[in-house]
This record gives sequence, structure tokens and C-alpha cells, in this order.
Amino acid sequence: MSFSDPCLILLDCQRDQVTGANGKIDPDNRLVLDRIRDLLRHARQSGWRVCHCQFQGDGPASGRAPVDGLRPTAQEAVFQRRGLSAFSDPYFHQVLARSAGSTALLVGFSAPFSILATVFDDANRDKAITVVPDAVGALAVEPRDVAETRAMAFDLVGRMAPLMDWGSLTRDWPVEAPTV
Repeated sequence: MSFSDPCLILLDCQRDQVTGANGKIDPDNRLVLDRIRDLLRHARQSGWRVCHCQFQGDGPASGRAPVDGLRPTAQEAVFQRRGLSAFSDPYFHQVLARSAGSTALLVGFSAPFSILATVFDDANRDKAITVVPDAVGALAVEPRDVAETRAMAFDLVGRMAPLMDWGSLTRDWPVEAPTV
């Protein structure tokens, strides 16, 4: 890991944040999952700092399990929180402090809730988390579908945090597609 390597933050990459009420994964979220898996693979191979921040609600623990392919390794920090923002874990801010001077990339799920809450808290702390919209998913919030929910969330997120599109990210840090 070098000083300029980014820190990758996976927020709410849990089954209950990916699977819709019908028990299926929306095609938009399936694409997000593939991108996050590719990015995580690249981050691990490149020695980036990786951390996982998971919401610990009151529902069944089985739904809160990490999505297959996005499970933390023993070397990766895992923050478990009860509040919406990643900063509701009292130690999360230390990840950003240790990553000062490098880019902190935020990807994951729950765009209209946890992602937005984290961006609000980040703005209040004068930090600089960069959100990768192409690697952030959401469940539908009625009456909106997944695409509309994401668009609504990113209308707000983009006003408060730097955004990095997938093309720029893969140009700056070449993320290779998985070999089959």
C-alpha cells in the first residue's frame, strides 16, 4: 500500500439492502454488485485499505449478512453501527484520519439513507469522501423504482460530496473485469 492508494469503504453491502421485497435483485443493483466486486478485487490485489461498514438493525441477522463476494477478510476493518451514517460507529472517523492525503472511495447500498447520511456527516466534518455513483445501489422507495430512487439520492449527494464516475475511476485505477 502506498500513500497515494485510495481507501475503499463498502457501506451496507448486506443482503437485506440488495434484495427487494420480491426476494430478487433488481438489474440495476446487479450491475452495482458486479462493479463493487470488481473494485474490491482490485483494491485487495493492489493493497488498498478496505473497510466495511454494516448496519445492525433489529431484524433477523441472516438478512444483515454480507453479500456473497463482498465479505470482509480478517485484515479488513469492519464497523457495525445502529445509526444510518457510517460515522455513527465511534471509530469510523479513524479510517479517514489514517487515509488523510489519499482518496476515500465510498461504494455500497442504501443510497437514499445510509449513503446520504454518511455524506451529510462527512460534509459536517470537512472530510472528503468521494462517492462512486455507478457502484452505489438502492432499494426502491415507493412510489419510485430503483433507478428513480438512486437518481433522487444522487441529486442530493452530488451537491455535498465529490462524485467519481466509473470511467474516471477505472482510468485512474485500472479495475480489471473478472476472468472466468
